[in-house]
Amino acid sequence: MLRIVLVVLGLASAWYTPAAAQWALPAGVKTLEVNGYPMSYLESGTGTPVVLVHGAISDYRSWARQMASPPDGFRLIAVSLRHHYPEPWDGKGETYSVKHHADDLTAFIETLGVGPVFLVGHSRGATVAVKTASARPALIRKLILMEGPFDAFQPRSESGEIESPARAVIPAVKQRFEQGDIEGGLQVWADRDNAGTWARLSEQGREMRRGNAWTLIADGGDNPVTCGDLAALRMRVLLMQGEKTPARLASIVDATHKCLPSAERATVPGAGHSMHVMNPAGFEQILVQFLSR
Repeated sequence: MLRIVLVVLGLASAWYTPAAAQWALPAGVKTLEVNGYPMSYLESGTGTPVVLVHGAISDYRSWARQMASPPDGFRLIAVSLRHHYPEPWDGKGETYSVKHHADDLTAFIETLGVGPVFLVGHSRGATVAVKTASARPALIRKLILMEGPFDAFQPRSESGEIESPARAVIPAVKQRFEQGDIEGGLQVWADRDNAGTWARLSEQGREMRRGNAWTLIADGGDNPVTCGDLAALRMRVLLMQGEKTPARLASIVDATHKCLPSAERATVPGAGHSMHVMNPAGFEQILVQFLSR
């Protein structure tokens, strides 16, 4: 009997053993195996768990300011989705998708074993967060969506194609990447709305984009968020936007609210789309107020 108990305990211990990544991990970065993938994440603070999900061409480092000074009473957990930094991905394979990311995020929260969490999704990460909350609502206490660029609310041409500056430059970005000009492709992407944006970025910001370059052109929009998805959410939801965000993103937040009228709304003063970077104090104040109620 003792031997059986020891074997069972050994199996349980192995189940929660951190995954071994096949690439170098920066100091302090942890991993958990989810669906056969070593998912990287950082933790900071103690208390109620808050899982932070980054947007496109980004990773857990986008939450650096929050991780450096977590609010009292909250355990911040910033994840990097499959094929994002620190994995040195080359864009090959067919495992980059909203579905893969939502499945991974669900498994990640389950494996943490801390019960329902607060879930925060920025930009594309909001799409992943909605899909996760829709599939496993019992895992999510509250949901914060930061300007999710949901396809259902994007402006479309007469032919039905989504019209956006971001999508318009993807072919040019891809061409430069395939020619080995990663820097040039990233500059095309960054400057799509305002020339000189790439040059004005901090070196830290440019380095994060270099580390996630191939995710930018990956075909990962397989599972778009619909009005029905939003209307079906039963946990409390906060729609957060930046005061200076582009009009097309603000209109998507408006459309999201129409599908989910029970959601609360908040605006981060003086900030654009990357509100948690541009005004971290304002973002944190709104976040803590919502989570503490």
